[in-house]
Amino acid sequence: MIAKFYREKYDEYLNFARIGDGSIGGKARGLAFLDSLIKQHPELDEFENVVISIPRTIVLSTDVFDEFMEINQLYEIAYSDAADEEILKAFSSARIPEGTRKDLYSIALVSKTPMAIRSSSLLEDSHYQPFAGVYSTYMIPHVQDAYQMVEMIAKAIKEVYASVYYRTSKAYLTATRHVIDEEKMSIILQEVCGQQHGDYFYPTVSGVVRSINFYPIEPEKASDGVAHVCYGLGKQIVEGGRSLRFSPRHPKKILQLSDTNLALRDTQKTFYALELNPEKFIVSTDDAINLATLKINNVEDDEALKFVTSTFDYNDGTLKEGTIYKGRKVVTFANILKYESFPLAKILHLICDIAHRAMNIPVEMEFAMNLPASANETASFNLLQIRPIVDNSETLSSKLEEIPEEESNYLL
Repeated sequence: MIAKFYREKYDEYLNFARIGDGSIGGKARGLAFLDSLIKQHPELDEFENVVISIPRTIVLSTDVFDEFMEINQLYEIAYSDAADEEILKAFSSARIPEGTRKDLYSIALVSKTPMAIRSSSLLEDSHYQPFAGVYSTYMIPHVQDAYQMVEMIAKAIKEVYASVYYRTSKAYLTATRHVIDEEKMSIILQEVCGQQHGDYFYPTVSGVVRSINFYPIEPEKASDGVAHVCYGLGKQIVEGGRSLRFSPRHPKKILQLSDTNLALRDTQKTFYALELNPEKFIVSTDDAINLATLKINNVEDDEALKFVTSTFDYNDGTLKEGTIYKGRKVVTFANILKYESFPLAKILHLICDIAHRAMNIPVEMEFAMNLPASANETASFNLLQIRPIVDNSETLSSKLEEIPEEESNYLL
């Protein structure tokens, strides 16, 4: 059960609510599932000074999408062969339904952090053909002016709606034997996990964890799972950038750190951060328009770096744990994985085990966590998404003795 949103009663104590009576889409259903799992398993509350939760979330159901499309008469251009930019222009000039805009204003009054506007379509995260990464996700900074905040949220919503009809989306629908008429979009409005660092906002760690590892390295087993983590926003992993791979059951055995040259070559050099200047948010088919790419070694006075970096000493050619030394910063997550300053590996192993058993299928989850500067403060661990891992296996059995010799090819 998901609470219904009432703009007159909405406050900071409501963590998950829905606007509208239509479908909430696959991604939102996954979030609701994660929320229920967290509440059903008190063992997730036993980690000291750590709060495991989903971010504050509001879902705009598909009937809001239907109303938006109908009042603005957008179906003709949406189903056409128009270029992405032309479709985006038509959607951007459309108007959000008046009732929805009032709801957004109530949300903006309560929100205190930047917000992610994410897709949650009917077809996303199905058990057979997941649509992960097909549609757009936009991030917007938080501003005190609620009206300005509403305008940015509305722009991002319209951009996500438009992404349903981009050429790549249509091509994927065709490839998976779906008809564009079948697809409808709901929207997830979600607070971004992290904290402000100067002109930017980002979490200490973002990552993806799977409950099954198809390529285990001894002594890992397939059932031990595998995680990929990065510093900053998780787009680093989504875009195929460098991240750190480890098994939650064996967090101290990391291939990328087994040799100093490997560590220097294969670890993260840059990271994504959300720019907090609202003037830089513009309408674009690129959902990373409001994100900045920063270099690890150019970051100064960042308390969060002490949790994730080691220092390469040019004098003796060794990696030293921590940031108090002079030299090149190397993202090793040694403070967290090797010295367990934060029980990340234990949390990932436990949540993978719970989710895998609950879904009765291997799962993949996205997460983000923010570590405070002081050990006495509470750390936030947010589960952002869960989806099944599709296993398409085909078996062909042949008895070689039954194949005529003239039909076989061989080398003498």
